[in-house]
Amino acid sequence: MSAIGLAAAGILAAAMAWRLGLWTVDRPGPGLFPFAAGSLLFATSLAAALQGGVAEAEDEPVDRGRLLRYAAAIAGFGLAMKTLGAVVATVGLILGVLRGIENRSWACALGVAIVLAMLSWGVFRHFLSVPLPAGILGIG
Repeated sequence: MSAIGLAAAGILAAAMAWRLGLWTVDRPGPGLFPFAAGSLLFATSLAAALQGGVAEAEDEPVDRGRLLRYAAAIAGFGLAMKTLGAVVATVGLILGVLRGIENRSWACALGVAIVLAMLSWGVFRHFLSVPLPAGILGIG
């Protein structure tokens, strides 16, 4: 039942974002990202609702400690973004998640963190023209 509620929220979010405008003459509009997020929420929630019987049979207990570590990582990312800048905060988030929560090797975690930080910076800065915070180090 919660999947249906999330699907409805996704449709509502996508509809509201549509009204903001998805594209301007030369760049993405303010509604593009919320529209994509709402559409993705709708699609995944609908898929989860359709698979409801199968998913219940496979349910495992929730690891609350792991869930709290993810929540702390995301909250820390939000707090660090302005001070450290988008690139450094993204590296910290991905490195913290992969090394601290997922127990990946340092080399793997650092490599993935750097690549994802640079890709996200490039997409937001150049494709979407979003002015990202550079932080105290001036990176970004």
